[in-house]
Amino acid sequence: MIYEGNHKLGDFFTSRRERGTPGLPMLSVTMNNGVVMRESLDRKMETNLSDEEHLLVRKDDIVYNMMRMWQGASGLADRDGLLSPAYVVLAPKKGIDPLYASYLFKSSRLIYLLWAYSYGLTSDRLRLYFNDFKCIPVNIPSLPEQRKIGKILSTWDKAISINEQLLSSSQQQKKALMQQLLTFKLRYCENKEKWRQLELEKICSINKGVQINKITLTLTGKYPVINGGVTPSGYTDDYNCEAPTITISEGGNSCGFIAYMKQPFWCGGHCYTLKDIKVDINYLFQFLKFHEPKIMTLRVGSGLPNIQKGAIANFLIAIPSDSEQLRIARILTAADREIETLQQKLTCLKQEKKALMQQLLTGKCRVKVDEL
Repeated sequence: MIYEGNHKLGDFFTSRRERGTPGLPMLSVTMNNGVVMRESLDRKMETNLSDEEHLLVRKDDIVYNMMRMWQGASGLADRDGLLSPAYVVLAPKKGIDPLYASYLFKSSRLIYLLWAYSYGLTSDRLRLYFNDFKCIPVNIPSLPEQRKIGKILSTWDKAISINEQLLSSSQQQKKALMQQLLTFKLRYCENKEKWRQLELEKICSINKGVQINKITLTLTGKYPVINGGVTPSGYTDDYNCEAPTITISEGGNSCGFIAYMKQPFWCGGHCYTLKDIKVDINYLFQFLKFHEPKIMTLRVGSGLPNIQKGAIANFLIAIPSDSEQLRIARILTAADREIETLQQKLTCLKQEKKALMQQLLTGKCRVKVDEL
C-alpha cells in the first residue's frame, strides 16, 4: 500500500540519543497526559540506571513509547529531563512547530500510519523504530499555519483543563457535604432528634432481576437492560422495573455499585432493585452512594464475586426525620446536577476539539495567517 504526502517525518525530526545530565528530573510518557514528571504517577517505577544511562530530553522535544505510539503514547516535553532509554526522543528540525506536531501525532490519520509502520507478530509486540518512523509520509502546512493551528488547539486544551478542575472541585465539595450531612456532623432540624437505624429490608423490598436472553438484545430497543452499573448491556422492547428506583449491582466488576434509574428499564440477573421504599428515595440513594465502598466489602467469592441478598438486606440505614431527609436530599441532589452539567460540558468540549483536530490536521479546514 502506498501512502502519499508532501514530506516524510524524517524531514522534520532527528532521533536524540544523548546521555543524561545528572540532576535533571525524571520524566515518563503516558497515554492521556503525554510527558509528565515520573513522581506524579501513581505506580512506582524503580530503576537501577544512573542519570548518565538515561536519555536526555530537551524542552520542545517530542517523546514516544515505541510499543504504544500507535495508541497515542507520545507527548511534548515542557522542560529538560531524563527518560528511560526504552523511549524514542524526537528533536525537531527547522520547519516544524513542536506544539503542532504533538497534536498531529494524536490525529486519527497519523495514528493509523503509526500503526501501519510498526512491526510485530501481534498487537502487543508492535514497535515503531525511528528508522521506520522517519519514512512515514505526511502533509505539512507552512510554519506560520502550523503555529496558528497549535495555538487554536492549545486554547481548547486550556478550556478542557479548566473544566476538569471545576469538575474535580465540585466532586470534592459533594464528597465533603456527604461527610457532613450523612454522619450527623451537620444537622437540619431544630430539636436535633436522634436518627433511627433500620436494616435496609425494613424500609424497602429487595428484588433480584431476571436474566434476559442475549438473542433478544438490540441496539435500538426502547428500554435499557441493566446488569450493574449504569451502562446498558443492550436494549429491549420490554421492561420489568418502573422508575425512579435504586439499583445495586449484584456481581461482576461493578459488584456493589449504586445507581439511580430515572427511566423504566429491564433489570438483569446480576442486579438488585429497591422497591416500595418507605423513606425519601433521593435521601436513600445519597446514603447508599456515600456508603458504596462499605457495601462493596460485602462481596464474597474470588473468581466471580457477588453480594448475597441477605448481606444487602441487613445493611443498616440511618434515618432522620422526614423534613431532614428532604433537606439533605435537596442539597446533595443539587450538587449532583452541578456535577452532571460540568461532565456534559467537558464531554462536549472534548468532542468538539476532536472534530476540530480532524478538520485542521487534515487540511479540510485551513486557517488564515498574517503575511507578516
